[in-house]
Amino acid sequence: MTYFISKKLSRGLRGGVLAMVAGLALSACGEDFFDVKNPGQILDADLNSARGVSALVVGMSAAFSEGYDGQAFLVARATDEMAGSGSYNSTAFFRRGILEAEEVDGWWEDAQEARWVAEAGLLRMSEIEGYTFEGNPLTARAYLLAGFSNRWLGENFCEVAFSSPYEGDTGEALPKSAAFQRGLDHFVEAKRQGDLAGTNDVATAAVGGQAQMQANLGNWSAAANLASQVATDFVYEAIFSANSTSERNEIYNETHLRNEMSAFGTLAGSYILDEAVAAAGGIPEDPRAPFTNCFVPGACSTPVGADGLTPHLRQDKYDDRGSNIPLVTGTEMRIIEAEAVLNTTQDIPTFLGFINEARAHYGIDPIDAADVTGVGSVRDGDDMDAWSILDRERHLTVWLEGRRLWDLDRWNHPFIEGGRVIYEPVNPRARCVPISFSECQTNPAIPCSVGG
Repeated sequence: MTYFISKKLSRGLRGGVLAMVAGLALSACGEDFFDVKNPGQILDADLNSARGVSALVVGMSAAFSEGYDGQAFLVARATDEMAGSGSYNSTAFFRRGILEAEEVDGWWEDAQEARWVAEAGLLRMSEIEGYTFEGNPLTARAYLLAGFSNRWLGENFCEVAFSSPYEGDTGEALPKSAAFQRGLDHFVEAKRQGDLAGTNDVATAAVGGQAQMQANLGNWSAAANLASQVATDFVYEAIFSANSTSERNEIYNETHLRNEMSAFGTLAGSYILDEAVAAAGGIPEDPRAPFTNCFVPGACSTPVGADGLTPHLRQDKYDDRGSNIPLVTGTEMRIIEAEAVLNTTQDIPTFLGFINEARAHYGIDPIDAADVTGVGSVRDGDDMDAWSILDRERHLTVWLEGRRLWDLDRWNHPFIEGGRVIYEPVNPRARCVPISFSECQTNPAIPCSVGG
């Protein structure tokens, strides 16, 4: 089962406005057609109609998708997901583990725009005369988008700030947990509204979003209970399209149309079976992290990255301009259940049951309990202890979905301590994205020292 969040821009709305203007011009048939008359401004209040709510929610969806692919691109280069093999100024910083306030304005602004558009849109929808707010599929979807945008903020930024639209939003710097709780509340309401509206896709995605937020807050029993309610084959995605530049998946653009990052030297890139397989086409062993070995003659336009040095292992998870980015998957829910076991009972057979259910979905052989060396830790460096298995399984399950930076942070992962993918890193590497310089310049509640 696969469900979508549309990033399609409201061309129909723009076309409708143009048609309306043309109609008004033609209605003045008794006057000179080319007379210029000022009809006055279109009042914002005139847009408050039940018929306009669908376009309003499409706008929320567009605001989310247009920025989230860029966030996933940042995370891939700043972590062990991908080697920053390009020549952008940002890549030069991110691949070394440097995330500074002066370099992240656009990413902060995209996340805040997505959040504000959804939250303020919900307030607006609740006040529109003639719009049935309660139990409406559009209301449910808007709450879901508000939840995802807060997850985006909490999982990626060191601190968060809310200047509006709610009473009590002071603009002060707050811990990540503020975004997680805020997003959790939105997901709870998205589930309630989705149930009332009968939109099962939204309701199920909202349960998955709640599981993610409860896990982020460290409430593992609640996270596991919620995750268990999402089927392993469920997928809810942010939609992208080849229709226009702003609708295209940026990760595709930066790996297929330009070699700005590569799987070379990463966990994903290690899954070439052997040299013979690599020579025959570089077929990846793990379907969760597919890639093409560009050193195979004719496989790609060039065998190296835009830096002119790094071998290009081109990601193929997003193999089209319009490839979608998963936001909730049933396989991640099984990984959440597995992590909950390690944080509670540490029952290895139960842990492996969840891991192997997710692997089976992708057609991957199960891990034998006899091969597991114990509970361990992500810091142990023992490839077959339970925590190291979880690290690898989650890494590959949510690969290139903008989730890895938070995992490294919350696990205090050893990669933070000068972990290297090709380029020499700083030590420690950044574990989160700071509040942007543009925010501290315009928000008096945040001194620029807080933003970095």
